[in-house]
Parts: sequence; C-alpha cells; structure tokens
Amino acid sequence: MRMKYFVSQGHKVFSIVFPKTDVVQSAINGIIKIELQYKILSHIFLLKRVLYIFQIRKITKRYKLDILHVINAESMILSAFSKSKKTVIENQGSDVLTVPQKYPWVKLLYRIFYRFTDAVIQDSKISQEAGINYGAPKENNKVINIGVDISIFNDKVQTGIARKNLGIDEDEPMIFSSRGMKEIYNIDTIVNSIPKVKEKYPRVKFVFASNYGELPKNLGDFIKSNSIENNVIYTGWLDHEKEMPFYYRDANVVVSVPSSDSSPFSVYEAMACKTPVIVTDLPWINGRFTSRVHLVPVPIRNSNVLANEIVNLLDNNTTIDLDSAQKIIFDKININKENKRLENLYQLLLSESY
Repeated sequence: MRMKYFVSQGHKVFSIVFPKTDVVQSAINGIIKIELQYKILSHIFLLKRVLYIFQIRKITKRYKLDILHVINAESMILSAFSKSKKTVIENQGSDVLTVPQKYPWVKLLYRIFYRFTDAVIQDSKISQEAGINYGAPKENNKVINIGVDISIFNDKVQTGIARKNLGIDEDEPMIFSSRGMKEIYNIDTIVNSIPKVKEKYPRVKFVFASNYGELPKNLGDFIKSNSIENNVIYTGWLDHEKEMPFYYRDANVVVSVPSSDSSPFSVYEAMACKTPVIVTDLPWINGRFTSRVHLVPVPIRNSNVLANEIVNLLDNNTTIDLDSAQKIIFDKININKENKRLENLYQLLLSESY
C-alpha cells in the first residue's frame, strides 16, 4: 500500500475520506485519518464531490498540505479548490475508459477540471491516452502502478491452505475468480463455461471470491438446471494480504474476463504466484505481455472458448512461461519500485514550487 511506504520514508500522510467509508487505512500506524462530515444527498453521483468543496479547501489550508493526491477522476473537481501546493489526479481505469462512455457529459467536466491539475498518474498506457484525450495535461503525466507486493504474492506461498479451507482435494482442478459479481466482470461467462469443463473434469471446482447471495438469480437457476452445484464454491470476503495469496497459489488456473480493464492487479498477483491466468483479450496486454506466452487471452463473453482454454491448460496442451511472467511482475510492477517513482514525481512537483 502506498501510504505504508510514504510513512516508512518519514513523510506525514493524511487520509481524507468520504463519510462512512470503510477503509483499512485507519489500521496503518502513522496515518492521520480525516473523515469528511456527512451531508444529505452525498450519495448522489458527482454531487457527492460538489458538497465537499469547501471542506477540502479548509482541510488543505489548515494542514498546509504539500500535495493533495485525488484518487478517482470523478473527484478532480475537489482539486480545483484545494489550497495544497500541488494536486495530483489518479485516473482509475473505469474513470476514463467506461464512465465517459456511460455519461458523455462527464467529458466536459474532465476538460474543465483537468486544468487545475499539476500531475496525473494512471496504471496503464491506454488509461493515459484516454485521459489525455479528455484534457489531462501531457506534462507530468505518468503511468505508475500501485504495484504488487512481491513479499506477499510469490511462488514461496505455502500450498494446500486454500484447498484445505474449501475441502478441495489435491487431484480436483481448482479454477479461481477473484473479481466479484459486478456485471462488468462477466461472471456469467465463467459460469456458462462450467458444464463444458465438467465434461472432461467431473470434479472440477470453480471458486468465486464472493458470497452466494451476490450471485444473480439467473445464474443460480443455470447452476441448478445444469446440475453443477457441486462444482461451484463461494468463499465469501477474503482478506487481500492474509488469505488471497493462498487461493492464487492453490488454483490451477485464475480466470479474469471482464469487458473492460486497465491494469488488473488480481491477474498480476496470480502471475507473481506463478499461476496460469486466462484473461479477456484487451489492449492492456500489449506492450508488456506476450499472448500465449505469459497469459492466455480469450474473446469477450465467449464461454465456449473460455472452457476450451481452461481444459487446454489443465491438459497441459497449453504451456505458459510462468517464470518469465513472474519476472515481468517482479521487475516492472513491483510495489517498491512504483512507490519510489511516485515519490520522485512528488519531489519534482514540489521543487517547481520554490
């Protein structure tokens, strides 16, 4: 986590969060957490940001913040009223890849408020290009990932822990999805692939990092009508650092097939654990990974192809260079290296203030 790094480097770190936000930041020693005051109507999209303009102005002035780092481009309106020396906007993938398509009027707001930004970071080249297209400054515009903590996610993680928790035998194939049940993640595509995989591997287990109650009714009906209840397991919420590595490590295949993606850390973490991954064939792959060498791409929303690729991996008909894939993560998406790059950007920005 970035905040841990900056605290460890002797920086004073504030965490400014919206009301009633359940965040783990409060558990980090050295973090000064400031929760914004609750406002009626603050749950409404975008209005939530407008309502806190003056609070942000007051907080940044009171604490004389050097840098206000705004996570999520939808909140960049707050940066225009900040009294910090510099402001940094972090574009999340959905901010610039899907939100402007769903709400075209957001493009205009981006063009207005990007002007008040001193620097922009994002986790992929495609997000960078999309942001610039909507008015993000080209200067001090960097691709900086959150990074994978390779001390936690690696091939030294003890095997057998997740399987023991779930009651999965060593000889039962385990297919793991950690992306949740939101529509964009195309869980229906994964579920629809199960009957075909089951034909070859009757005891296969598809493990979803979510609760049964989150499963859409139509998928529950599909599972029952195809008699694959015994092939599906729901883990419920998993602690990212304390539990997730064991699930990546024990899985035979990790599946992540959303319709849109920018820089999927669940995929990177699985690769760091040397587990084969199947992903949607999207632009983020290009330039950093080689298809069918480091990972297996499949078309969007094609359960038949997905099923075939799962079987090919289980049959060892498809071979992934797991060592090479892990090396890319360790070298290029390493949390320590990425945090240092962000720190260097901060220092550059502040040097321009004097």
